Amino acid sequence: MKRIGILSLQVLVTGIGLWYVFHDPQRRAQIADALRHASISWVILGLVCYSAVEMLATVRWQILLRLQGIRLGWLQAGGIVMIGLFFSLFLPGGIGGDAMRLYFIFQLAPRRKIGATLSIVSWLTRSGTSRHIAYLAFVLLGGSLAFVVLVFWLASSSSLYRFPKALPLRNVVVQSGEALLRYRSHLGVMMLVFLITIVAHLAYYTNYYCAGEALRMSKGHAASLADILSIMPLVDTIISVPISIGGLGVRETLFQELLGNLAYVPPALAAFAASLGYAIQVFWGLVGAAIFLASQKFIHR
Repeated sequence: MKRIGILSLQVLVTGIGLWYVFHDPQRRAQIADALRHASISWVILGLVCYSAVEMLATVRWQILLRLQGIRLGWLQAGGIVMIGLFFSLFLPGGIGGDAMRLYFIFQLAPRRKIGATLSIVSWLTRSGTSRHIAYLAFVLLGGSLAFVVLVFWLASSSSLYRFPKALPLRNVVVQSGEALLRYRSHLGVMMLVFLITIVAHLAYYTNYYCAGEALRMSKGHAASLADILSIMPLVDTIISVPISIGGLGVRETLFQELLGNLAYVPPALAAFAASLGYAIQVFWGLVGAAIFLASQKFIHR
């Protein structure tokens, strides 16, 4: 019953968000007109950009796994990444995609669960009109960073090993600290991972820029790449909270508020640019769905 209640709340938030940004008939007419004149070439470029995101994600995850002593074939790693993308599209806040990655990696490397989990956590470092949006994003990111720094500091000072053995989750915390120390001993490799992360983020954000350009009217205004780069870290941080299904409704609302009021993009087109950018992700997510259906053959071999 609790799960049903949570899911119902997420469906409600998604529905309210989508209704809020698309209920106005004039806005829907504006979107329909933009679609009739949409640039297919920009949509294709968005597809290419997002394909680069998943390829870079596979490379990055492989590096992190190998630092933890976990080795997967490239086909296996890429398949798990795409399956995670598929589940992140409709499960709350994208967390379901990471849960599926952990499910497969736990099966393939059952003795390295903590290291595998940290490889996912490291992958999640993705890290307006309203200062509250920025404040919420900073609180979420700051809290996560503070926790990682604390565990790392305790591991470096050997304080973790002095924790009482009866302390709940002591072994998990200790193993997490040890896994973090493995990353510290490979600083050069971690710098490479950081650079791959930056490039992947830029490709991901450019996908939404392409979506906005595809909808640009002949004399209309669209967000610049700088505008997209400015808002996307905030948007991604907010939608990572599992309050809607796949970020739907919340993403569109944030685009409308941030781009509509700060970058002077017509609110309807700003919101629909978020939907179109998400639709490009869905396209690649369907590839992940096909891999999931064939996962017994491609993942477990």
